[in-house]
Amino acid sequence: MRAIAPKTQPQRSATQNPEEFDKLYRDHVDLIYRYAYRLCGEAESAKDLVQETFLNAYQGLKDFRGEARVSTWLYTIASRACIRMRRKRKGQPEHELSIEEFVPTSEGEFRLQIPIDGLSPEEALQNKELRTALDQAIEQLPHKYRMALVLRDMEGFSAKEVGTIMGLNERAVKSRLHRARLFVRRELSARGITHHDGYKPGSLHS
Repeated sequence: MRAIAPKTQPQRSATQNPEEFDKLYRDHVDLIYRYAYRLCGEAESAKDLVQETFLNAYQGLKDFRGEARVSTWLYTIASRACIRMRRKRKGQPEHELSIEEFVPTSEGEFRLQIPIDGLSPEEALQNKELRTALDQAIEQLPHKYRMALVLRDMEGFSAKEVGTIMGLNERAVKSRLHRARLFVRRELSARGITHHDGYKPGSLHS
C-alpha cells in the first residue's frame, strides 16, 4: 500500500520531530491500513481510519514514553479512533448478535488457521474461497468481538497485548476470543466448511 497523504496537516509543535514521525509513518502505515480494513470492511473507511490514527499519533508523539511497543501504541490509537468513528456514524445501527449466539462449549482454546504455503492451483482456489467465507463470517461479528479476533488471530498480538490495546483484562479478552472463534467456526460449518477443508484450530495470518 502506498502512503496515504493526510487531507489536512496538523500544526507542528516544537516538541515534535517531523523526521521521527515520518519514519514511524512509513514503517507502520501498511500494518495499520491492513488492520483498519479488517475492522471497516471497505477501503474508504479504512483510509479515513488510517488518517485519523496518524493524526492522533502525531499529536500524541511528544507524550509517548516507550512503555509499550510503538506498534501496540498505534494499534491502540487506531482501535479507539475506530470506536469514535463508529459512534459518529449515522444510519442504521450495526446488527449485534445476542449473547445466546455465543454459547461457549467445553472445548479448549483454539485459533483460526488457513494454510497459505505449498498449495496446488486447485488448493489455492479452495483457499481463496475459504478466506472469502472467513471474511464474511468475521464481518457478522459484533464489533468488540471482531476487534479481539482480528488483533489476536490475524495481527498476531498476544492476549495480554490485545487487552492493553482494547483496555480489557486478559480474562475478558480470552472470553471474547473464544466466543468469536466459536461463532466463526459455526458460520463456516453452516457453509459445509470444516477442518477437513483446510480450516482448523491454529494461527491465522496473511
